[in-house]
Amino acid sequence: MNTLQSSPAPPPPAKSSTTLRQLSLVSGLVATLLLCSCASRAHWKREAFALAAPSRETGSAAAHTNVLSLHRVAVSPLFDDQPLVYRTGENSYERDPYAEFLVPPNRMLEQCLRTYLRNGHVFADVLDPGSSLKPSYSMEVSATELYGDFRQPDKPFAVLQLRFLLYNTDHPNRGRVLWERELSKRLPLAHRTPAALVAGWNAGLQQIMEEVNTELEHLAIPEILPPKAAGRNED
Repeated sequence: MNTLQSSPAPPPPAKSSTTLRQLSLVSGLVATLLLCSCASRAHWKREAFALAAPSRETGSAAAHTNVLSLHRVAVSPLFDDQPLVYRTGENSYERDPYAEFLVPPNRMLEQCLRTYLRNGHVFADVLDPGSSLKPSYSMEVSATELYGDFRQPDKPFAVLQLRFLLYNTDHPNRGRVLWERELSKRLPLAHRTPAALVAGWNAGLQQIMEEVNTELEHLAIPEILPPKAAGRNED
């Protein structure tokens, strides 16, 4: 009598195949996230901003003939580069790689301050760089703070601090300081964005220069006649 032999049972499915499928799914998900991240980053674009110089105002002429030279505007080394700077901690700052000033901040501040001082009508004129006219007085300005305070994510601020120094350039009182002041503004921002930060700086700069022109207007600045007028013989 023939004996029937049963076929061997098939081996159970390997657990490794399930693990491989799971790894494939995870790898695909990671790849998708990376691609999406790269795609969104590729759509980021660099933005350039400028502080707004006020419009030139025509008003009453200055009460004297004094001419002012805005000698220089120096910006702290912490903030003198074109990328916008954010303060993120007590001693930590970040530069925004996608938002920057159109030109170096010292040159931009010079243009704005010169127009503000002209609009104040305290001086007969505020000279442009390279002018051959001889100034009666010179002013130096330094920006010691120029950043966005983002230490509290829900309470961003625009911070601006300027120091002014007005001195005589005419012999024999050359170098004599007539007025100096340090003014700062810390203005809350509606949004934690570069555009909102620049708008805050513009508002702060306007407020500071209104205070400066008011103080200069009430300052007893001696009149220094231009060289031709001073040397002219009276009949």
